[in-house]
Amino acid sequence: MPAGRIHTELFGPGEMQTPGITESPHPPHVPAGPAGRGPLISFARSGLAVRWDPRLQSLLELAEACDVPVRWSCRTGVCHTCEVALIAGGVSYHPDPLELPAIGSLLTCCAQPVEDVVIDL
Repeated sequence: MPAGRIHTELFGPGEMQTPGITESPHPPHVPAGPAGRGPLISFARSGLAVRWDPRLQSLLELAEACDVPVRWSCRTGVCHTCEVALIAGGVSYHPDPLELPAIGSLLTCCAQPVEDVVIDL
């Protein structure tokens, strides 16, 4: 076969939208708007505790609303980029992740609290 007829392609992961823990220009804070009335969410490293607002889709959305530094990529429970230690409490998932995180961890992108939680963020 002539060399001009051979075509090659390289496949690999795409560039993440937020590689690594991103630094926010603002310190962690309570989100704007009315306070949530759900379980207490404590971001251990950030020193912030806020009530869950069920209008949010995930703990990732809450972290972003609070300017808590967090990693993520897929936002659907597939890549595990957002996996962090769950220090205390319990969560459920929606959507269900492709594979559950390691014991003692959670996926912020699709987790919602079922009780007060402490997260290693």
